[in-house]
Amino acid sequence: MSVCELSRDYPAFRGEMVTVHGVYYYGLRQECEQKCAGGLWPSFIELEGGKEGVWSELNKTLDSVESYAKASGKRFEIWVTVVGRLQTKAKRSPHGPCDRKSWGSYGHLGVFPAQITVESFRAIEVKVDPQSPYDYANMYHGAL
Repeated sequence: MSVCELSRDYPAFRGEMVTVHGVYYYGLRQECEQKCAGGLWPSFIELEGGKEGVWSELNKTLDSVESYAKASGKRFEIWVTVVGRLQTKAKRSPHGPCDRKSWGSYGHLGVFPAQITVESFRAIEVKVDPQSPYDYANMYHGAL
């Protein structure tokens, strides 16, 4: 399923093994057609954990895309399929996922409504997209 499909009802998949396709950029995300009255549709998921080596191919791809984006000035998207167990504290709400009070907290500053404990990554694909909101050329990697 896509990140947009999953984000419609995070609680329905709580504790389940899921296979989700989206853009890897500080977690897994996707721009969705749905909108919330007070801001963005919460279509982003924190990714964590995994067995040793599970991140190696994705990290190589990220390093390569970041270097090429800096050199070329082009915009890219790294599309990936993630398999893992979904964790969420989100509760069903009459406002759906737009009700931030129902979320819980995962990731940096607790802004992610859900988290996947990664078992594997599949189908890593890099796409050139001049309109992409994701800027791999300016990713932050912590204190220098």
